[in-house]
Amino acid sequence: MSIVENEFEQLMERVRSGCPEAAREIFNRYSNEIQLVVRRRLSQRLRSQFDSLDFTQDTWASFFHIPADRYTFRTPEELMSFLSRIAYRKMIDVYRQRRRTLKHSRHQVQALRTRTDDDPGNEPPGPSPTPSQLAIAEEQWDRLLKGQLPEVRRALEMLRLGHSHREIADCLGVHPKMIQRVLQNLHGRLTAS
Repeated sequence: MSIVENEFEQLMERVRSGCPEAAREIFNRYSNEIQLVVRRRLSQRLRSQFDSLDFTQDTWASFFHIPADRYTFRTPEELMSFLSRIAYRKMIDVYRQRRRTLKHSRHQVQALRTRTDDDPGNEPPGPSPTPSQLAIAEEQWDRLLKGQLPEVRRALEMLRLGHSHREIADCLGVHPKMIQRVLQNLHGRLTAS
């Protein structure tokens, strides 16, 4: 048995006996390594919401709550492997909990109003435009159509009626990307003027 392994076993024996200095020493020795494990395995989605230090501290809290007779580690590698598994499970638990919360919150969405025959879409009423807003919008629409090719005018009119890019493309015999490009060009011209 090497000197390092013997020293490690003595340290772990002191931790198991409840020595606070030994607990502090093992915490100081291995916290950075646990935090690195957490950073490597923490998903991008959770990184913006959680600090790796939180998971590291949770890992240590779980470790020190395990009864002392339940763990024996002969080498630092065995301890790190065990702590890494705890940290990984903590991250999985948080991820699952968030997924479960999102899943249940989607099912709890309630309609704002009850559906009626005269309101089949069950949409909340939006603010009605004023007469001047309608007149301005109509002028902009006329300016947009002025000077356009007949196919572009037809595509814009279909968009205004609520048709999808795919439906317009099928009707005009072009690829849907062509409709998107035309709209981007028009948008560029409108924002430039």
